Amino acid sequence: MGLIINREMNEEPTKNLPNGTSFEERVFARFDTFDARFDTVDARLEKLESRAYDTKPIWERALKAIMDMGLEMDEVKSKVGGIEGKVSVIETDVAGLKTDVAGLKTDVTAMKTDVAGLKTDVGGVKTHVAAMKTDYVGIKNELTDMKRELKHQVNKRLDLILEFLLEGRNDLRDAEERIKQLETKLA
Repeated sequence: MGLIINREMNEEPTKNLPNGTSFEERVFARFDTFDARFDTVDARLEKLESRAYDTKPIWERALKAIMDMGLEMDEVKSKVGGIEGKVSVIETDVAGLKTDVAGLKTDVTAMKTDVAGLKTDVGGVKTHVAAMKTDYVGIKNELTDMKRELKHQVNKRLDLILEFLLEGRNDLRDAEERIKQLETKLA
């Protein structure tokens, strides 16, 4: 704060102030106020400095904790790096498995197609077997009929042969009897 002193001023107005105190007294009172304030500031500063010394071990512990945390973070980073490597290997394995599964799906689809073809073939074989069974039954019936007919024909021929043999025997008996009669007549 700057004071401007007017040299031309007369000293009387400063001496007779309305509250009855002189200018000098008032200035000194102000200085006393400033001194009291500086004392308060000095007390506060001393108090803060004493606190700063009290907090030094706290700050040292905090700094040590921060440094330890940094070391731990380095360990964590190292472990995370290891995990990332393992995850990368797992991702590669999973990609390989996906490829294998895709190949298996293709193989299964091909097998399904083959099975469908086999089912069609089996259906065709069943149809042929059914037709063969029908043919077999027809052939069996025909053979049975032919057997009956053959048996009938054989029996018929045997009957004719027997009849012919019987006739021939009868004719032989008759011939032998005639020969005997003729021999007896000649004798």
